[in-house]
Amino acid sequence: MNVLIAFVIVMTLLLIALIKFKISPGVGLFAAAILMGFLTFMPLPDILSNLGTGFGNTMKSIGIVILFGGIFGELLAISGATEEMAKGLLRVVGPKNDLLALNLAGFIVSIPVYFGSAYIMLSPLVNSLQELTKKKRGSYVSALFVGLLLTHCIVAPTPGPVAVAGQVGANLGWFILYGIVIALPASLIAGWQFGNLLNHSQTEEEKKAMKEGIKAILEDDELIMQDSNKPSAITAFLLILFPITLIVLGSIFSIILPEGNIIRTIFTFLGDNNVALFIAMLVTGFTLRKYIVNDGRTVMEAIDQSSDKLGNILMVIGTGGCFGTILQSSGVGDALVALLNRFNMPLLLLAFLLAMIIRAAVGSATVGMLTTVSIVGPPALAMGFSPVIVGLAICAGSVGLTLPTDAAFWLPARYNNLTVGEAFVTTTYTTTMASVISFLMLLILQAFSSILPGMF
Repeated sequence: MNVLIAFVIVMTLLLIALIKFKISPGVGLFAAAILMGFLTFMPLPDILSNLGTGFGNTMKSIGIVILFGGIFGELLAISGATEEMAKGLLRVVGPKNDLLALNLAGFIVSIPVYFGSAYIMLSPLVNSLQELTKKKRGSYVSALFVGLLLTHCIVAPTPGPVAVAGQVGANLGWFILYGIVIALPASLIAGWQFGNLLNHSQTEEEKKAMKEGIKAILEDDELIMQDSNKPSAITAFLLILFPITLIVLGSIFSIILPEGNIIRTIFTFLGDNNVALFIAMLVTGFTLRKYIVNDGRTVMEAIDQSSDKLGNILMVIGTGGCFGTILQSSGVGDALVALLNRFNMPLLLLAFLLAMIIRAAVGSATVGMLTTVSIVGPPALAMGFSPVIVGLAICAGSVGLTLPTDAAFWLPARYNNLTVGEAFVTTTYTTTMASVISFLMLLILQAFSSILPGMF
């Protein structure tokens, strides 16, 4: 309980510092990490060790992705490719359906592609669409973020769901199918429809600007026609598809080909997130060089200038890793498990809540899943629960409560210029809503589990 009290105190102070006093997130997160160590009487050498480990592990896992992915996105933006892709999307689906298209794109892309990589690649599209339609930027963030996170947490072959399915002994094919069944309605409601709701909640002045923006697009096709002085929408789309294809091929060949096979070895290397985005950055710079040079700088100058902008993002993500590691080492997860075990609640609800709360506490959906499945999985299977149902309850729980403890929380704030308060609305509220809807869909499946194929 002392650990949980310390956690509540630190989170309260952190949120007050971020929201009310506008403290720099990097400063706030690092200070919160140290304070948590002090309040839980962690030895000073351990605090120092955890701070270094947290920052290092975070940079190891997503630092290069953020760096090369950010430059990749910036090259698309300064060349005009992202703007033309936004125009192309509006030409195909219309300004009234752009949130739906963005939500479904995120839902699909994040099945084979790591969440952070996918968000960084697609986030410039959010800014370009908003400039054209004048809709609330948060509405686009909600649509994209929810779609991406749901499949990242629920639909294999992303690592978390694969690990959970393996732990409970669920058939991976059925686990993927039913994961899509429960995640898609949640994505459409919490991403697409909630995004539309955000647009209705704008001020009268904002609503007027949005109506005029959409009306102008509908009445004047010239506004969204291809600019001959900029890359085509197809070129932009293919450039974004390029690293996604490498990553997907790497995953496929690692499954269907034996170890030692030369093709598997090559594509496993090329399909690594870091390598794929590095190659994509170089290919994009080469392909769009004449448009970048027209902006008054060489490609390499553009890369250098883009990397300068990423320092603050790396600081926030890295210090968030420091905070998350201190939280894990302090025993917050174990304390939460002990607390929830005292309540006599249904086992599926326990699995769902435990995954959600551990994810919120330590800032990692994967840690939330793996911790929960090791605790709840064996007794649930012994009681006769469907492995698919148990596993998906855990995965659904890991979607909710995206808090500042999680690096994912800071991506929209940094890449799409949202305030901390706006980030709570577009990430915390929406992902928690999506998590609950997924769990409700799962309960409906459970009611019919005796007649559904692949449940046992």
